[in-house]
Amino acid sequence: MTSSEQSSDLTLQEKHKELAELQAEVNKIFAEAITNEVKTADFATEIWVQAMLEKRPYVAIACRMIHHSTTFLGDELLQFLRYLAKGTLEQDSSIVYWAVDLINQGLIINNTLKEDDQNGECEMQNL
Repeated sequence: MTSSEQSSDLTLQEKHKELAELQAEVNKIFAEAITNEVKTADFATEIWVQAMLEKRPYVAIACRMIHHSTTFLGDELLQFLRYLAKGTLEQDSSIVYWAVDLINQGLIINNTLKEDDQNGECEMQNL
């Protein structure tokens, strides 16, 4: 194995480790919300606020939930997220409400997908 292949493997291992750590953070956030019986709308607001503060697991959750509710992918999703973030930073309340509503819808869709997978056992699915 050449040094560049070893370096590539190490980088891949580091990425897998980082992804596993992010997933653990996301799992913890969802577990706390479930344990504390946080309403979906309140959770959606918390996700968007924390994502706007650039807290990594919340950014990941917001992206996933907005994807669920819009089905945007790749560059299209990235452009839309930037639009929502810009509107939020400009304090456009209609954009803020829209972003939170999309996350709320995504949480509901995500929960429904998980419910279907579990044959009726309702549980919030993580990323």
